[in-house]
Amino acid sequence: MKWLKKGRIFEPKGQTPWMKKYGILPTPYYIPEKEIIRIFFGTSAEDNICKITYIDVSANNPSEIIHLQKEPLLSEGEIGLFDEHGLNPSQLVIINNKPYLFYIGYQRMMSVPYLLFASYVELNSSLDKAILRRKIPLLDRTEQEPYIRSAITIIQESDTYFLWYVSAYKWELLNTELFKNKLMPNYHIKFAKTRNFIDFDIYEKPVIKAESEDEFGFGRPWCIKEGDTYKMWYSLRRKNIPYRIGYAESMDGINWIRKDAEVGIDVSENGWDSEMICYPAVIKVKDKVYMFYNGNNNGATGFGYAELVEE
Repeated sequence: MKWLKKGRIFEPKGQTPWMKKYGILPTPYYIPEKEIIRIFFGTSAEDNICKITYIDVSANNPSEIIHLQKEPLLSEGEIGLFDEHGLNPSQLVIINNKPYLFYIGYQRMMSVPYLLFASYVELNSSLDKAILRRKIPLLDRTEQEPYIRSAITIIQESDTYFLWYVSAYKWELLNTELFKNKLMPNYHIKFAKTRNFIDFDIYEKPVIKAESEDEFGFGRPWCIKEGDTYKMWYSLRRKNIPYRIGYAESMDGINWIRKDAEVGIDVSENGWDSEMICYPAVIKVKDKVYMFYNGNNNGATGFGYAELVEE
């Protein structure tokens, strides 16, 4: 496949006091009756505590911002909760005719930098107000997954929902040219099934995992299904190379063939996404397919998009 980069859409520049850094994890949702794509994202003040807000862009030209929401859709949780230090979106999903925004909650720690766990909030029909929020993670820590369970992507199959998510299995002190004596999680992508989002059938083994000594992280999966084929984009992290976007295919959602060399998008020669590209989200709008993604410094420079020009 081949993607044509169309440029940066949004950059945090102090549009509000809490919108000075990051436009992280762009999460698009197509609203055909309004001819817009609503892109949820996390943004923060100098304290790095992200709130979730959104922009609306033209469905015909995503470079055109129609509306910037200047009030948070969702702010950090109460002191002591799993999302007390901020949150980022991961996907908006319609479940039983109700919209749910799945998100990642942050909690800073002393022994390790942070914990990340997934939850969701029910939105109103206009997708501009949170009406029901949980105080606990959807996927909480377990004996097998005690550190991170976050960044859910979902596909519905009949009365069952397939979930893929990020799971950390250890913390490691890295001392490379890129990570100088920095404690980092080692994380891969897991799979689960549920019918009610209460009981989960967790597949024991990771479905996307490291294949070399240099690889240590696979972030923010995004899955779609075309025909009988599941397609997944993710952020690939290496000890000596900043984030890049990877790609894999599967016929059952569990057994994946990595095709990173075929992803068709890489860093630019210069500019906002010249050092890294990460956190992709892919949607089809009319007859076009768009990828929204972050650039340098894990989204500190905002987000842009690319158009699929060759399958």
